Amino acid sequence: MRLRLGLHPSNLSLRILNRTPFLERRLAGSDVKHVEWVRFLNGPSTVEQIASGAVDFGGTGATPPITGQADGVPLVYVATSAGRPVGGIAVPASSPIAVLADLRGKRIGLAVGSWLQQLLVTALATVDLGWRDVIPVNLRDEAAQAALERGEIDAWATGALLAGTDLHFIARTEDFISNPSVFFAARRFAEEHRDVLERVVAALDEADAWTQAHPAQAAVLLADDVEFGGDRTDWEPLIRARPWGLQTVSRAFLDEQQQTADLFADNGLLARRINVNEAVLTPPLLVGEAVV
Repeated sequence: MRLRLGLHPSNLSLRILNRTPFLERRLAGSDVKHVEWVRFLNGPSTVEQIASGAVDFGGTGATPPITGQADGVPLVYVATSAGRPVGGIAVPASSPIAVLADLRGKRIGLAVGSWLQQLLVTALATVDLGWRDVIPVNLRDEAAQAALERGEIDAWATGALLAGTDLHFIARTEDFISNPSVFFAARRFAEEHRDVLERVVAALDEADAWTQAHPAQAAVLLADDVEFGGDRTDWEPLIRARPWGLQTVSRAFLDEQQQTADLFADNGLLARRINVNEAVLTPPLLVGEAVV
């Protein structure tokens, strides 16, 4: 069989797995004869690739599988990372915006469809604001930071660290959402090839453990990626700032997904209301307990 994995710049776990031998070792003796890495430029495209049948497995933040399920994409949750307490909602030091309530009517840059949409909607809800009370501007991180510094937007929802900038957070991610990496698969693939799925998750977990133990080497791997690339000096602090390793899909994670799905529906951001439990793999894959 052929195994097709989605790969995009924002999922560092999959990017490092792509450049290390852990997957090849884990798949030895399986039915997989060929591994294809399908590259695209943003996380939300993972759901589109699964919907089209081009990808079997991928990883994003929390938002894409919610919108995908609402659109009828047959996907199932497989594993998560621990929460990633990075980033928040940033403004320039000179900005009159001091608290979340000040965002009413303001232009906010973010990657719409990413986990940052979950962050923004959840944070706004705490001050009785919604998606329609602000002006979302769909921008990738680099473009959003430049636009903020030029005064073209008023705030920026980001996972960046802000070191060396004239920006500060008025709200931090960890105060509103747990922000894990979320790994999910096409339902048919997960149900028909569970052994392969267990091997993929075990390889990802192993690659994550290696990354945590070797942050400088992992930074080099990320920086040397010809298509996605980046600067090693930027990657190493990010690697050290986040947790590594996979977890079994938990009740707490699913409860947070449901809360987000309900908020999205209330804000007109979903095609229909959903029950996230319908996207749970049965029986669940127990991370760390697969026999490979």
